[in-house]
Amino acid sequence: MKAVTLNSFDTPPALRDDLPEPTPAANAVLVRVRGSSANPVDNGIAAGMLKQMGVEYEFPVTIGRDYAGVVEAVGSEVSSVAVGDQVFGFLLHANPTAHDGSWAELITVPENISIGKAPRGVDLAAAGAAPLAGITAMTAIDALELSEGDTVLIVGATGGVGSFAVQLAARAGATVVAPALPEDEEYLRSLGANEVLPREGDLAAAARERYPNGFDAVLDLVNYGPGVPASLVKDDGRVASPTGAAGEGPGRTMVMAAPTPENLRRLASLLSEGSLRVPVQQTYDLAQAPEALAAIAGSHTQGKIAIRIV
Repeated sequence: MKAVTLNSFDTPPALRDDLPEPTPAANAVLVRVRGSSANPVDNGIAAGMLKQMGVEYEFPVTIGRDYAGVVEAVGSEVSSVAVGDQVFGFLLHANPTAHDGSWAELITVPENISIGKAPRGVDLAAAGAAPLAGITAMTAIDALELSEGDTVLIVGATGGVGSFAVQLAARAGATVVAPALPEDEEYLRSLGANEVLPREGDLAAAARERYPNGFDAVLDLVNYGPGVPASLVKDDGRVASPTGAAGEGPGRTMVMAAPTPENLRRLASLLSEGSLRVPVQQTYDLAQAPEALAAIAGSHTQGKIAIRIV
């Protein structure tokens, strides 16, 4: 079986073709993967991030979290999906070691988490780029409790999570403000952003000049510590972040994506009905997946970087 693996901390992830095909346990599902994506956490795992958090690496470690594909076999206790079903989800970072990943031709997934029916009418290559970023965005927008007329500042709006969050915030009726480069404006407006602020220079000053009373809500997808100036948030405003930028206190929420059946059903529904789309900037084949890691780490992205597995 082919997969992209990290074989030691001394070598970068690379394609292998000699791995054994997995066999599903009684409560697990065997999925032939057709699509995935590159996420910042994939670079973190490849760099040993989980080891620093006390998680053991069980080499070879297959890279990749997201997936979409077709059920190839099911364990004897599985009842929610059947052979031939199209499914999607994302794998937990460590369960309990760092070992399993989705950049492989075949993966096994427990029936009770990390798997749901894929969205109808959405190509599997696109569906495979949605779960981690899409559910992170859903969770963040839920935490911000946006309603008609709210103003929300989304820092990091052009990335994978941000691109979904802009769409969801606009769907909630909020006025969406996004710091970005000039070449991002058309892209962000196509997702539903109402106003684009210059990303270069003093962003806080530019935001205060335009919104002197502050924002009802701020989503920070960029900073890795409390980084939202109080002056940007109204007294009763809300701040959410998956990176630790929200800080602590009333209205401040650290969000984490959970691949629960409920979250996957909800994401699939949004994608199926067209309320949410998967903006894919570039697609790499499995053999090129290590290049996708370099691209997400070193280039400016608009949306998702997808992995196609044929």
